[in-house]
Amino acid sequence: MPKYEPLREFLSGLPKGQKQVTLGFRRLEELLGDPLPPSALEYEQWWRGGRVKRGRIDANWQDQVQQRAWEEAGWTIDELDLLLKAVTFRRK
Repeated sequence: MPKYEPLREFLSGLPKGQKQVTLGFRRLEELLGDPLPPSALEYEQWWRGGRVKRGRIDANWQDQVQQRAWEEAGWTIDELDLLLKAVTFRRK
């Protein structure tokens, strides 16, 4: 099973009427059964893909395996707080 499949399954299983969900990094690690990589704890681009330039995402970002997990489930990243170690997913 791919590493991020449990996250995809979790997001896919949420009620259709639920438009967003916030998960702490610890909860994500519990879902995955593994720690998040160090880059996820430090870099916004791990979550959003590509390079961050002056507070925006470069249009030439590359698809990443973790991003595919939530995208395939119909979710996107709405908010990210690296200091509080939490991410909010929003249903597309």
